[in-house]
Amino acid sequence: MATQEKAATRLEELHRSGFEITDGQSDITGWEIRTRSGKKAGDVDDLLFDPDSGKVRYIIADLDKNELGLDDDRKVLIPIGLAELYTKSESSHHRHRIDPAFSAYEPSDHGNVVYVPSISAQQLDSLPLYEKGRLSRHTEIAIRKILEPTDHSEREEDEFYKHGHFNEDRFYDRDN
Repeated sequence: MATQEKAATRLEELHRSGFEITDGQSDITGWEIRTRSGKKAGDVDDLLFDPDSGKVRYIIADLDKNELGLDDDRKVLIPIGLAELYTKSESSHHRHRIDPAFSAYEPSDHGNVVYVPSISAQQLDSLPLYEKGRLSRHTEIAIRKILEPTDHSEREEDEFYKHGHFNEDRFYDRDN
């Protein structure tokens, strides 16, 4: 158990770490996070990453001023693989493929935005509070169970971040 706790807490907040965003990637700090309905869920406070692998694992979402009726005095973690990145430059030439039966919201209409189409207000409200330096494997498993209730695997330490929730390609390249 101590090994799992240590492994989970090695994740660091990007802006306090001395590491920098990779060239060619956007610094999304402060960008709005929007749901499938187009409502604001919060803002990107920071990114939580693994300094050993250099991979981002979570978006730290500040729910302040959300449009979902959630308690806004809290921060939660959103796995990077459940979010999609849209930039202002995409608004005129790259339209999101949306099934009209679900939503008419177009993320690129808001300029620079992080889109979380598969996360509901109820799920955001159920996520544990993020407190710097207090992330444990137990909390990460709780996040996974809230966001994907049918996945009951607790994966071994070396397999945990191979789950689709941590697929950075989904975030940076929506065609994957």
